[in-house]
Amino acid sequence: MDIDGTKNHRPTHTVINLMYPAIYTGEKTTVEIGMFHVRAADSIRISYESGRDGWVIEQASTFEWSTDDEVCDPDWQEVAFVKAWAREKPTDL
Repeated sequence: MDIDGTKNHRPTHTVINLMYPAIYTGEKTTVEIGMFHVRAADSIRISYESGRDGWVIEQASTFEWSTDDEVCDPDWQEVAFVKAWAREKPTDL
C-alpha cells in the first residue's frame, strides 16, 4: 500500500488498524513503514507483543546480500518498546 505524503499540498494523516493481529501464537503480525524521499531513512517494522502489553519497533541492519545467499536475512532487531497504555492520564486529579 502506498500512501501519498500530501493532499492539496498539505501533509496527510493516515490511520492503519491491525484487525485482530496474531498476538498470542508466538507468531507476529507486522507492519513495515518506509519512506520514498531524497532523504534516506531505514524502514521500521511495528508489531504488538501481548506478554509485555505494548508495541515493538524494529529496524533492520542488513540491506545487501551476496548472490549465493539463499536466506537474505535483514536482521530485524528491536530498537524501541512502547507500552500500550503509556499515555493514560491519572484519574485522581
